[in-house]
Amino acid sequence: MLAVDQDGEKVNRYSQFATHAVVANAINENHLKDLGLKNVDLAIVSFGGNIEASILTTLLLKDLGVKQVWVKALSENNQKVLEKIGADRVIHPEREMAKRIAHHVTSDKIIDFIELSKNHSIAEIISTKKVTDKTLKELNVSANYGCTIIGIQRGEQFIVSPSAEEIICLMTFSSC
Repeated sequence: MLAVDQDGEKVNRYSQFATHAVVANAINENHLKDLGLKNVDLAIVSFGGNIEASILTTLLLKDLGVKQVWVKALSENNQKVLEKIGADRVIHPEREMAKRIAHHVTSDKIIDFIELSKNHSIAEIISTKKVTDKTLKELNVSANYGCTIIGIQRGEQFIVSPSAEEIICLMTFSSC
């Protein structure tokens, strides 16, 4: 992984997470060419609030032949522009976090929530007395709740694809 920033302090911090970290101006075509980015499979562009820099860098990376360019957007209008110029994926981290927080606020039973698409999501929820001491078969989760249980956390143990005979326990600090 290559991290590029024109701020030397940031590059120094990134160096522990990246294979290579260099000080360069990502909106300077010559700097990008010198980095040999045509061999890069994926570039992630994140300039904070500077959409102009994001647009220019995205254009330059696509022109240099980078296969996939993912870009942070601040608004729907930013997204439209970035998609028109060739961004392969546009990310809205603030919007994604707002959705996750909204689910926490609306239910005290939701521990975590990840939206996969408009119709699919993954939620980590706390079991309630209503479902405690019943098997997944008895609960008939798919028919009654319109969802699929993909895992159960029991203390340190995580059960992937639990069987229909798995019993739901009330979530406590001790295991059942």
